[in-house]
Amino acid sequence: MGVVGKLRETRWRLAGHYSRPLPAAFTAPLEGARALEVGGPSAVFSRDGLLGLYPKLAGVDGLQWAATTAWHTLDAQAPYTPDGAPTGVLRIVDDADLAAVPDASYDAVLSSHVIEHLANPLRTLAAWRRVTKPGGYLLTVAPHMAGTFDHRRPVTPLEHFRADRDAGTGEDDLTHLEETLALHDRTRDGDTSPLEAWSAERRDNANTRLLHHHVFTTASLAALLREAGLGLLAAQVRYPHDIYLLGQWGAEPAEDPLPAALRASPFAVDRA
Repeated sequence: MGVVGKLRETRWRLAGHYSRPLPAAFTAPLEGARALEVGGPSAVFSRDGLLGLYPKLAGVDGLQWAATTAWHTLDAQAPYTPDGAPTGVLRIVDDADLAAVPDASYDAVLSSHVIEHLANPLRTLAAWRRVTKPGGYLLTVAPHMAGTFDHRRPVTPLEHFRADRDAGTGEDDLTHLEETLALHDRTRDGDTSPLEAWSAERRDNANTRLLHHHVFTTASLAALLREAGLGLLAAQVRYPHDIYLLGQWGAEPAEDPLPAALRASPFAVDRA
């Protein structure tokens, strides 16, 4: 990491980026909500997590594309009971349109480190909007490219997301595979498996879902959510690599939280 990197990390650690809970602006609108969590359970939403949201919900169901993934092994027949949350159900749905989930079933959708794994985010965001009640919310956490193994890759432009939506791109898409294999910084991901095995897992993304299809800065992620129809209510960026955004479907907030989040970001690309 080097001396400068260690000093920077110490600075943000002292500023509470690792331990200070996120402001109530992220959780207050969701208190008492019935939520669908995609890709959980997630430590950030747990009782002692930076958002501490689970105990504040009236209910939460989980949604995974498979019961066993690289991140979780869940029992599809057991209740969905993340730390501190009311008992819910686990939905196993490998369908970007979530056809099995009825319209307006939830007050909010939660996701942490999911959106970068979606081949066609605008298509999936449309499905998340459909299963959320009018005026409902999306709370998402995503990796900032500058703090992750994606830092060598180009930021995905909004035009690319639109093209994927219009083309109906599916989860079997490997458009970004070769870019990932060439530019992924393995010194930042903690994976020490042999390169051949590591590459093979990403080539088999239809079954592993390990690829980061898309790469985000705070502004580019906000642009994607706005394109999908979300009005931003709260935004913050935390070292070492997390973007936190709360949006409300169809809303036009009086104050845009993004400029302040960019000014306070630990990443120079945001502040620029």
